[in-house]
Amino acid sequence: MSEPRKNHLSIDGGQVKEDENVATYKPIPESDTEFCTSKSNLTKSKEKVSDEAEEKLLDKEEEAKIVTRVDMADAKYVVGDHRNGDAKIELDANKRQFSGLTKEELLKYADDPFWVRLRWFMFVLFWALWLCMLAGAIAIIIKAPKCAPPTPKTWFEKGPLVDMTPMDSYEDIEEHLPLMQESKVLGIFTDVPPTYEVLEQTEPLEQFKAFLEKAKKYSIKVIVDLTPNFVSNTSRWFQLSANRTGEYADYFVWAKGKDYSSNGTLEPPNNWVSTLDIPAWTYNKQREEFYLHQYGTDQPDLNFNNPAVVQQFENVLKAWMKAGADGVRLRNARHLLVNASLPDDKMAVGAGSAVGVDHHQYEFWRHQHTTDQPGLDALLARWSSFVDDNGPSPGGGETVFTLAESMRPELFLLAHNATWLRPRSAAPLTLSTKPATLAAEISPRLPYWPAMQLKTDENSQDTELAEWAMLLPATPVIDIDQLRPAENDSLATTMLKHLVPLREDATIEHGQYSVVAVPAVNSSVELLACARWKAGHTGYIAVLNPTTEDAVANLTLPSVPATVSIHHVTQTVKRRTSYINNMALPRDNVTVPHGATVVLSYVPEIAAEN
Repeated sequence: MSEPRKNHLSIDGGQVKEDENVATYKPIPESDTEFCTSKSNLTKSKEKVSDEAEEKLLDKEEEAKIVTRVDMADAKYVVGDHRNGDAKIELDANKRQFSGLTKEELLKYADDPFWVRLRWFMFVLFWALWLCMLAGAIAIIIKAPKCAPPTPKTWFEKGPLVDMTPMDSYEDIEEHLPLMQESKVLGIFTDVPPTYEVLEQTEPLEQFKAFLEKAKKYSIKVIVDLTPNFVSNTSRWFQLSANRTGEYADYFVWAKGKDYSSNGTLEPPNNWVSTLDIPAWTYNKQREEFYLHQYGTDQPDLNFNNPAVVQQFENVLKAWMKAGADGVRLRNARHLLVNASLPDDKMAVGAGSAVGVDHHQYEFWRHQHTTDQPGLDALLARWSSFVDDNGPSPGGGETVFTLAESMRPELFLLAHNATWLRPRSAAPLTLSTKPATLAAEISPRLPYWPAMQLKTDENSQDTELAEWAMLLPATPVIDIDQLRPAENDSLATTMLKHLVPLREDATIEHGQYSVVAVPAVNSSVELLACARWKAGHTGYIAVLNPTTEDAVANLTLPSVPATVSIHHVTQTVKRRTSYINNMALPRDNVTVPHGATVVLSYVPEIAAEN
């Protein structure tokens, strides 16, 4: 089809070309308007404005220069009053929209080298940026700190463990195995024959293996107590050493006398005092030298600066572990090494020094040359690894290797990064009856998750104290007496059996803790509270009343809300109160009978976790 004709309107009074359809405007002659001049009002109006209009109109020569071209395809005709023939033209009303480039134009740009290179550049840039973002996201995922779940506690960290070392024989222990199984005890500490006896006799190990088989039937693991420090002065080793025989000559700590006293007596090498408040040196006439004994005179100290002695004790460890022991607890380990130069000891002064003692007593001295010597860490770490490698699960960290120390073990742990201990400490702790003192004695050990054995002089508190210890961030070590029924009450052990499963609760295993003295609202006494909480889990609080009078505790502590609930009622609490399980109580009005423990549960407040 041919292109539509374009109509143009020329308003110039000029000539019209043949190929154009042009409307030409011409002034109307005045003769053609005479039909309206008869009216006087029209004539007057024309005369009135003619002068002004003529001044504003362009000259004909200027008008001839103005040509307006109108594309009729873009014009819209609007008819007004058709009776009068009125109409108007809207030139922009029907204006065409831009319809884009034609196919030919697009192909022209598509093949242009500049646009081809630009497209390839943008394509490569896009994928390069996308790959960079992907690599960055992967790097962030890999290198960002992971919120891994906390490591589960081992069997000896959960506990409870029972200290059976006071028992004289395996037969005495065996009769208590059913009771320990009922109370969900996981392991026991047991004493064994003299430490180095197993190197020369097989009977001790055979007796141990027979007992171990019985303990396993009750799902109870056995940890042996060993004392590596000394042997008897009647032993073959000591006799050979006194005679300076071969390698045994240096098996013990020998030293010549320092000088003679005024009465002709040979003086010891230094002023060291033994743990029994006697001189730490005894003269041996056979060797004509003094031998060191930090304990009894009949217990000469082995020389652990001698590699041969270290190897002998490793032979002892291997024998017990191969016999099936689940771990080892060492006694007196902090005294194993001494300063080989044997300098004099110095008097203890300042914090930690004892009052009212003299130079004949052990507490009078600092013992800086006979305890916690520099090589002790490496020695114990070596033995710890040796025990684990020879245990039931080699290298798995499931064996016990710990210390039974009575010399303020928290000080040793603070000074030594003893990560090789499993658990970090297993020393007994005799408690006072003052809750503030109790909290001060217990709290320094808790950051290390030790095996904690709490004792008290009040027998009536023993069972209740074991219940309180179940909430500690530590392995509870208890006596068999704390499991036996008290006051002819056959249900007394159900208390402990009910609380032991809490040891596997996330709040107890990994939650925060607070061990503090809390006031009583009805008297001036204080009580001891242990609160445990973890966001998103149930919180627990145990309140021990170590006094001799009943008290009403105010448990306004961090994480504890206004209302708490009774978690479990012991027989002692049941007899003296009206409490029942799940009973709601205000936190500032919890009755705790004297010598008893009340265990409560609650929903922790979020602010405490934050």
